[in-house]
Amino acid sequence: MEKIKKRVYMQYLYYVILGVISYFIGNFSGARIVSAFKHKDVTKSGSGNPGTLNVWRTFGFWPGIMTFLLDMLKGLIPCLVAYLTFGYIGCDSEIALYVAGFSVVLGHVFPVIYKFKGGKGIATSIGIFLVANWWVALIVFVVMIIGMIFIKYASIFTIGFVIAMSVIEICLTSPANWVNYIFISLILILVMYAHRSNIIKLFTGKENKTELLAMLKKITNKKKDSNNENIDKTNMVEIENQNSTNTVIEKDNNSEIN
Repeated sequence: MEKIKKRVYMQYLYYVILGVISYFIGNFSGARIVSAFKHKDVTKSGSGNPGTLNVWRTFGFWPGIMTFLLDMLKGLIPCLVAYLTFGYIGCDSEIALYVAGFSVVLGHVFPVIYKFKGGKGIATSIGIFLVANWWVALIVFVVMIIGMIFIKYASIFTIGFVIAMSVIEICLTSPANWVNYIFISLILILVMYAHRSNIIKLFTGKENKTELLAMLKKITNKKKDSNNENIDKTNMVEIENQNSTNTVIEKDNNSEIN
């Protein structure tokens, strides 16, 4: 009996340690890391949210993509490590996955190192659900992107992604693993709470639209403009070189005549 109690106690201790480590991993902000390289505080630009879209609008496409990847990996790596290792120490791998997932989202939304002012947890949640059920998460993510193109409200589909994945995972989880229901629901509640201002704006018609195609067109236009500038510079250099060559030839001709 004592051995069983000790084993259960150790399992709880492992989950607590996992939760604490994952929380502090969640404190690292991809948006703040990227904006530090740009020497500008992203929380004082645009919407003020340290997230992918605000970084994209403030610094451009590639910094936005880098922010998304950093925040996604922040959710994916702790969950993947927990899922792969906790079975070996006598713990439930799925429970470990969602303990890590909830904790890292909690650290992202309420980071103690940034005075509890964090992001909204979408990219981090995508990382979690990629570990839980990667092919379903990819399908839902693609549907979300397509929906954003036509409806143009990013918040509808970011919230919709987490709701859809939460419902799917709860439906796929065995009733015996009822603890997973709790942590999946807590992840959903956290993300919904982080988006509370967006939800209010959606109902009041004040939510900003996200013109995804227009943003992508700007990127392609900038590339075309930069290419044209490079071509113009190359042509100018060639013209200057030709002029200098002609000048040298004229001087040589004049010297021969003289």
